[in-house]
Amino acid sequence: LMKCEKGVTLTALVAYVMVFMIIISIVSMISTHFYGNLTKVKEPAEYVLEFNKFAMFFITDVKLNNSINSISTTSIEFGDGTKYEYKNSKIYRNNQAICKNVSSFEFTKAEYTKNNYSKTLVNVKAVYGQSENALSRTVDFVLKYW
Repeated sequence: LMKCEKGVTLTALVAYVMVFMIIISIVSMISTHFYGNLTKVKEPAEYVLEFNKFAMFFITDVKLNNSINSISTTSIEFGDGTKYEYKNSKIYRNNQAICKNVSSFEFTKAEYTKNNYSKTLVNVKAVYGQSENALSRTVDFVLKYW
C-alpha cells in the first residue's frame, strides 16, 4: 500500500507567495494614502490653535466691555482701551502678537434687537492659513449687556 504524503507543492507555494504579495501591496497602498493625508489633518489643527488663542483673549475682553470706542475692518478698540489689530498676517492685542498665519481678518459691528431689547454684536470673519486647507471662521461675539 502506498502512503499518502501531504506537503506543499510547487503550485501551492507559488499561490501562497502571490496571495501574500497582493496582501502586502494592498496594505502598503493603504498606509501610503493614510500617511499622505496626515499633513491635511495636521495643518488645520495648527490653524484651529491660532483661532482658539484669539477667541480666548477676545471673549474675555468682549464680556468685560459694554462699549466700543472705535472699530474698522482691521481693528477694534473697546471701552476700557483694549485694542485688537490685524496687520502683517498677525493679530495683535495691545500691540502684542497673539496669533499668526492669518490670511484675512475683518471686524464688523452689528445690533441685535428683539422685543425692544438691544445687544451689540462684533462679527469676526477670519481665515487662518495660506493653503487649500485654510481654516475659515465667522463668529458673532456679544458685548456685555447687563
